[in-house]
Amino acid sequence: MVRLWSLSPRPPALFGPSVNRMLGTESGLGLATDGAWETLVGLLDRFGRAAEEHAARFDVGISPNEVRKRIGPILGDLRRIQHAGWDALPGGNTLRECLERLRELAPNTYRKTVARIAGVSVIHAHFRSRMTEEDIRRSIVASSLYEMTQDLLDDLLDGGGWTFPEAVRLYDRCLRPLTDPTVAMEGLEADLADLMGPEQDGLERILAEATQELRGLLDSGDERVRRLLAKGHEALTRAQAATIYFRRETLDIDAMRDIATGLPSPDPSLPWLDRLAIYASWPSNIALFDAGFASSPVSNRELTAHARAWLAFDEAISFLEHFAGAEADVREGVVNVACLLANLPLAILGEGSFRGFAPRELRSIFEKATECLVHAIHEGMAGGGAPDDYGFLALMIPTIIFAFSRTPSEQADTFFRTLAPAVRSAVEDARETSEVTSPG
Repeated sequence: MVRLWSLSPRPPALFGPSVNRMLGTESGLGLATDGAWETLVGLLDRFGRAAEEHAARFDVGISPNEVRKRIGPILGDLRRIQHAGWDALPGGNTLRECLERLRELAPNTYRKTVARIAGVSVIHAHFRSRMTEEDIRRSIVASSLYEMTQDLLDDLLDGGGWTFPEAVRLYDRCLRPLTDPTVAMEGLEADLADLMGPEQDGLERILAEATQELRGLLDSGDERVRRLLAKGHEALTRAQAATIYFRRETLDIDAMRDIATGLPSPDPSLPWLDRLAIYASWPSNIALFDAGFASSPVSNRELTAHARAWLAFDEAISFLEHFAGAEADVREGVVNVACLLANLPLAILGEGSFRGFAPRELRSIFEKATECLVHAIHEGMAGGGAPDDYGFLALMIPTIIFAFSRTPSEQADTFFRTLAPAVRSAVEDARETSEVTSPG
């Protein structure tokens, strides 16, 4: 199908201000365009130090030593990969080639991707001890390729000019092959090329090669994980496609509500905006990758709880990233889930006067994100997960988002003052329950 660019007020492009963002957040990180693994090590070390500082200042129930204990092994993995080189990685050469092309064709997306790969690497802390060294490397390459693919797809939609069916087809063509072995890979690059605009030549090759490599990396995984990923990808496809209705030229809240209401939810009463926030994000899928790479099968109880916990983490990620990127979004004529949660008038898209959220609006967003993060802790512990493991993620997620977006320190402090007592209570209550129920 040929893209109908005449339907758009401007052709999608990957080189404008909208792509210098991380899911709606302007990145303040000055990233070099070479030495990817060195950059990843530096960023993850920076995130870990920031989290240790927050743990010390705000008493979140996780000590700075606990943060360091979980970040340290992942830093070690990245350093070993850096020294071993691309050839020592399963799928490493494909990742290198895709990143090189992305750096050349879409440098802003490349910078964002490298930064986000560092961010999602903390996910590996959960199942890392249950993986072989080879599978740790495999999981890191898989998560890196997946993050790169999602960032590129996200930026393509950010550029505008897409209809809902076209956006669904774009995502479906890249995601369905990862979980459905009956989907043919032949013709993928040509199919994607048909969806690209004239300024996007070459991007279809990156997406096709990343999809092909990911399919191979995930092929040996747990079938239960594959089924969960398939369901998650179907929802991600529809949720991301629905974001075309965030843009001023295609703004349609009713259409967005209709699509989001049909998205799956562990809680049938969950409002449409919560469902959209959950599935417009994708780190939960990376968390499932690692379960599939574990040396011995993860129990059904733990896998179900872990998946549910990460849906709640995804929701928190969307609200916090969209909060952090709201001013940039509005400048570009885009409303987002944080704006809708705060009940901002849609007229702000045409006024150019939005200068941030009022204290009441900020409080509602921070309380919502805190609720999601604490809910994730409870969900994870329901499957027997260690409270510190999920408390660690509840601390790292906002730390990384605020570091990416250069959130003003007073706003970040306000959030952590809201978050800390809630996380501390959840973690400490779980520890006490564990001590009571453990055999003496």
